[in-house]
Amino acid sequence: MRHHLLLFAAAATATAKHGNDTNSPKFPAPFPSPFPVATISSGVVQGLATSLPDAPHVVNKFLGIPYAAPPVRFALPQAPEPWMSPFNATAFGASCYQNFVNNSVATRPEVTEALYNNPPAPESEDCLKINVFAPANRSRRNNSSRAVLVFIPGGAFQIGNGRADLSAFAAYENIVAVAFNYRNNIFGFPASSQIPVTERNLGLYDQRLALDWVQKNIAAFGGDPSKVTIWGHSAGATSVDYLLRSYGENDTASVPFRGAIMLSGQSTFGLAAASYPTNGPMWAGIAAAVGCANATDVLECMRRVPAQTLVDAQRATGILTGPERDNVTLPSLPVEAWESGQVAQVPLLMGTVAQEGRGLINDGITLDLFFNTYLPPTLVMAAAREGIVASYRADSSLTTDFDIAAAIYTDYVFQCPAALLAQTAVSLDIPTWRYYFNTTILNMVPDNLGFLGVFHGSDLFLLLSIPGRSNYTPQQFAVYEYLRDAFARFVKEPTNGPGWAAVGSDAAPLDVVVLGDVGNDKAVVTPYNSTLLDARCALVRAAIFPVHLSTPIEDDSSNYNNNVDDEGRRRRTTTKDDNNSNDNSNDNSNDNRNDNSDYTGNGNSEHTAKVVALAWEK
Repeated sequence: MRHHLLLFAAAATATAKHGNDTNSPKFPAPFPSPFPVATISSGVVQGLATSLPDAPHVVNKFLGIPYAAPPVRFALPQAPEPWMSPFNATAFGASCYQNFVNNSVATRPEVTEALYNNPPAPESEDCLKINVFAPANRSRRNNSSRAVLVFIPGGAFQIGNGRADLSAFAAYENIVAVAFNYRNNIFGFPASSQIPVTERNLGLYDQRLALDWVQKNIAAFGGDPSKVTIWGHSAGATSVDYLLRSYGENDTASVPFRGAIMLSGQSTFGLAAASYPTNGPMWAGIAAAVGCANATDVLECMRRVPAQTLVDAQRATGILTGPERDNVTLPSLPVEAWESGQVAQVPLLMGTVAQEGRGLINDGITLDLFFNTYLPPTLVMAAAREGIVASYRADSSLTTDFDIAAAIYTDYVFQCPAALLAQTAVSLDIPTWRYYFNTTILNMVPDNLGFLGVFHGSDLFLLLSIPGRSNYTPQQFAVYEYLRDAFARFVKEPTNGPGWAAVGSDAAPLDVVVLGDVGNDKAVVTPYNSTLLDARCALVRAAIFPVHLSTPIEDDSSNYNNNVDDEGRRRRTTTKDDNNSNDNSNDNSNDNRNDNSDYTGNGNSEHTAKVVALAWEK
C-alpha cells in the first residue's frame, strides 16, 4: 500500500496552533448566552450555545432548521412556509431515509452502519433540515463578515446526513459552518417515466435549495454570503464537481460559492464518470418488488407505499438509484466541460486517503469478481489487467485478494482521478491544492474493524471529532489541528490556499503534502513528490482516461516494463508514441448522444493531450 511511502524529502513535521483572531495562546471560555436567537426568512429560530476547551469563541448552534417544506415524495423541493412562533432549533432533525447496501461487492452493511450510522439516526421523509454552527457575536461591527463553510455529506447517494457537529470550526477558527440533509436512493433519485428527466435528480435540487438558503439567511448568523466555500466528501465531493460544472456558464457573481473542497471524490474521471446509472430499469424493479408494477398509475402507487417498505425493497433487491445526467443539475460530457473551462473558476482543495478502498469494497471479494464489477473488459483488456495485478502483487504488504482489490480501487477510483482532475484544473489556471492522508484512526472505531486500515473517510472522521471527546494519539491531535487550521485558511482566503505549495507551482514536484506517516516515520505534514505519489496511475491510465464505454480500449500493456521499485510499483516505460496514444479515440463520439448516455468524454483534443501529458508523463 502507499502508506509505505518513499521518503523523497525530509519530513516537515508541524504542530498546528488554534486558528483564531487574537494573539493570546489560550482564552477563558466566554460565558455563553444559553438560548441564542436569529431571524431568518421563515421566522425566528432559537438555538443553544456551547463552549469547547480553550476555544476563543462560544458556539451558537442552530439545529434542524427546515430549509424546505416537508417534501412531497418524488417531487421537487419547495421553500418552507413561514412560522409565527420561534422555531426550536436545539436538536438535529431526522435523517432522510438511508439504504445500507447488501451485496457481494460493497462493504458489508454491518460495517457501513457501524462507521456511519452509530448510533442509528431517526429517519423520515420530512428531512430537509440544515444546521448552522456560528461563533457568538462579540460586537455589531463584524456581525456579518465571517467566512462560511458548507458541508455536503457523502454516502454513495444511498446513505448519509448532515448530523455532523461542526462546532470546532466556529469555536477555534472563527468561521460559520453549515451542514444539511438531502434525499438519497430512490427518494432522491426516482426515474419514473412519468417524471420529466429534468426533475428526477431531487437530491441535487435539494442541495441547490440549501445553497440558496445559505445565500438568503447566513448573514443572520454572522456569515458573509459572498464568502462561501462548499465542501463535500465522497458522494458529497462528487456533488461539488456537479455544482462546479452546472454553474460553469454562469457569471462569477451568480455562483453561490467562491471556493470548493473535494475529499475522496469527483465525477469527471475514472469509475465516477463511467457509472452513471440508467435508472429506468431500477425504478421498474422497485415498483415490481412493492406491488406497483401493474398499477394504472405506477407513480401514484409508489407514492402511497410506506417509506420503510421502499427502503426494504431496495435492500432486498440490491437495486441502487443515483443521479442521472439531465444537463441541469448534472451536465453531460464532464471532461469536455473541464477541458473548455465551462466550470466555476474557483480555487480547489482536494484530498485523498491512503487506503480508500478498504472501507468501500467487501472484505470477502475475489479478484475475478472485483475486475468483473469495476474493471470489466470494456475498460481494461486482459493483458493490461495482468500487468496491473502483477504490479500490485509485487507489494509484499498486499497478501489477499481483498488487499489487492482495495489497493487498485484506491488508485483507480480516487487517487488517480484526483491527480488528473487537479492537473486539468491547473491547466485552466485554477489554483489547486492536494493532500494525501495517511494517519490511522482505528482507535476511534469499533475494535472489530481493524482490517480497514487508513480507510475511506479517515480524514473526515478525524476532522469531525471534537477535542476532549476523543482519545487522540499525539500524532492524531497534531494532524487534526493542522488539517482543521488548513481548512480554515482556505475558507477565509481561498486564493491563498491552505498553507502548502499549490499543484504545478514552483515547488513542483513537491506540490502535495502527506498528512501522517511517511514510510515508517510518524509525521504530521510532509511536502511530498507528487510524481512518486501518483506513480501507479500509469497502470490504470487506459481505464481512467475518458473514452466511449462501447469502444474497447486498445491494449497497451507492452508499454509497461518489468522493473518494480522497492514499493512494488511498476514503472512505466516512456515510448515515442505516448503523446499520440489518444489520437484515435472516437473522433465521432460527440455525435448523437442523449442526456442519459454512459458517455464519459472524448479525448481527441490538443488540450486533452496536454493534460494527459501533465498527469501521466511526469
